Amino acid sequence: MVNRVATFPFTNKMITDNMRLQLKYSDINTQISTGLKSTSYKGVAGDTQYLLSVESAADRLEAYNTNSNIVLANVNTMYEALRQVEDMANSMLSAVTAALGGPLVPTAVTTDQADNAMREVASILNLKIANRYVFSGTYIDIPPVDLSDPTWVPQTSPSVANTGYYQGNAVINSVQTSESNSVNYGVLASDPAFEQLFRAFNLVFNNPGSNTEYAEASALIQSSIDGIANIRSGLSINSRSIEEHIYQNEQDVVYLKELVGTLKEVDLPTASVQLTEIQTQMEAAYTSSVRVLNLNLHDYLR
Repeated sequence: MVNRVATFPFTNKMITDNMRLQLKYSDINTQISTGLKSTSYKGVAGDTQYLLSVESAADRLEAYNTNSNIVLANVNTMYEALRQVEDMANSMLSAVTAALGGPLVPTAVTTDQADNAMREVASILNLKIANRYVFSGTYIDIPPVDLSDPTWVPQTSPSVANTGYYQGNAVINSVQTSESNSVNYGVLASDPAFEQLFRAFNLVFNNPGSNTEYAEASALIQSSIDGIANIRSGLSINSRSIEEHIYQNEQDVVYLKELVGTLKEVDLPTASVQLTEIQTQMEAAYTSSVRVLNLNLHDYLR
């Protein structure tokens, strides 16, 4: 059929309408195949800012959880390390008590026990996790305990507190678990509980056979054991708090991702119905178009 001036607008509109149906059919078919309303933010322009905000919030929560899980593993490792320190303190307390009970235990044995305990506790507090010293505050590259430091001197009774062995700083480490919450979890090797324990070992090691120093060391160790128990209790509380925030973040992420899904994902049953309706419209439109385009005035004039 050759268009004339009188028939061109109608024919052009018919072709345009058919192309519009084809485009709509293609869009819905793509939605069904991808499961998305659009493969770009442009296709959800009205919700773009809100969608980006929700996706960003979910990403931040997942980042908080990544850090929190790392810290949680560190806290649990620290908790176990301090159990070993506590066991060592109890063992040394038994040794000192035995030494105070009389000459049955050779002095050299008690001295060696103090030396071994001192070095063992230092080794435990010099713990590294992922190449970071965890009892040094934020001085993660420096071992917190150095028993050769010249300021950590031999002591006699009455002794005085001395953290000269400590090489870290006074910053307590913390982890950001959400936008509005952080948990302090750091433990410093300079804590009074550890200082008392090292001082007790110092007294026993540097004053062999002296009941005066042994008695003070016994009292210091008992105080240290109480202090270590409190530190471990604090770590347990911190661990539970971090776990709770991780769980809450996970729940929030699930909700946010569901919300993202409602904004981005297509309702497949509804889209399938729409696709069938458009397909029916296209078939009718094509049928009509063929008939119209095949019309010829000559056929009616014969």
